[in-house]
Amino acid sequence: MFQWILKKIKEDNKGFTLIELIVVIAIIAVLALIVVPKVTGQTKEADVAAHNANVRTLESAATMYIADGGGATTWPTYDSWEKHLQEWPTVPKSVASALGQGTYTVEIKEDGTITVTPKKAEIKDGKIEEIGSKENGTSTPSD
Repeated sequence: MFQWILKKIKEDNKGFTLIELIVVIAIIAVLALIVVPKVTGQTKEADVAAHNANVRTLESAATMYIADGGGATTWPTYDSWEKHLQEWPTVPKSVASALGQGTYTVEIKEDGTITVTPKKAEIKDGKIEEIGSKENGTSTPSD
């Protein structure tokens, strides 16, 4: 059986040369070197965007809670969030590891101040950092 296969290979000498294979591998390697860093940067940006959307969602839910007549509380320890959210969001892994907080917490004070932690984030110099005091995840509902 093996002799028949070897005989067929010798008769049909229409394979690729070693040089052709090396060129194709080199082209694939160059393309991979170009694509991989861009893809990894995109996932970090997507995680930050998802995190900031989660913070805005929690702020909106807390605002609805206040509009419904709710008082000071801390979520998720108090069950009132279930009326205003379908499910409690999770902090994206890269944001959680960069900011050191793996769970969202919402604090609603008597004066209507809403504080979400971890705060909104951005990418600076390739690192994920919390946004400064101007937009820090703290808001007061408008009257």
